[in-house]
Amino acid sequence: MRLKHIVVIALITSLMLVSGCVQQDVAEVDSDGDGWSDEQELKAGTDPENKDTDSDGYWDPLDGDPLDPEIPVPRVTPSPAGTVQPTSQLTPTPTPVSTPEFEITSPSDSGSVPRLIDVKGHGGEPGAEIRIHVCTEDEGDRLRFNVGYSDDDGNWQLEDIRIWDAKGYPMGEEAVIYAVMAVSEPGGTHIYRSENVTVFFT
Repeated sequence: MRLKHIVVIALITSLMLVSGCVQQDVAEVDSDGDGWSDEQELKAGTDPENKDTDSDGYWDPLDGDPLDPEIPVPRVTPSPAGTVQPTSQLTPTPTPVSTPEFEITSPSDSGSVPRLIDVKGHGGEPGAEIRIHVCTEDEGDRLRFNVGYSDDDGNWQLEDIRIWDAKGYPMGEEAVIYAVMAVSEPGGTHIYRSENVTVFFT
């Protein structure tokens, strides 16, 4: 076949595709690779970029309730009468996500603190984003907007975190501090929370 014929055939095929005379199959997108397409995830209310939306150790398609971490029961699909169930599972079995060691190292639990403190910690992935939450009886759980990142050794520090409201607190007032770490990984972002640290105003 001559080059001229090949060019003419390619041109006609391109025109047919553009005009809609020939339909192309559009592959379903599965961003997190859990077996559910992004469209199925949106219908189910799950996160299309997180294969385990409720972080209970079961991938969304295998979870009896992928939005409730208290129901980590494998999804069971009843088969029509007269059909044979396959003996092997086609969907890969999910591996529970291991929680990295992640803790506030300063201030210490039950320690006394001034109005502004530096919060230090250790754990997690290098470069992970760290945010500090402070809980008091009057303010509730309030996110402090200082954002830090863990270094190559997993250490991090956020400075000048305001523990107490400007109106002040009486001596011995209690506050609870905890840190939240966001780790971006292929398929989504994982959120980890440190243990609480209780401090008192001096």
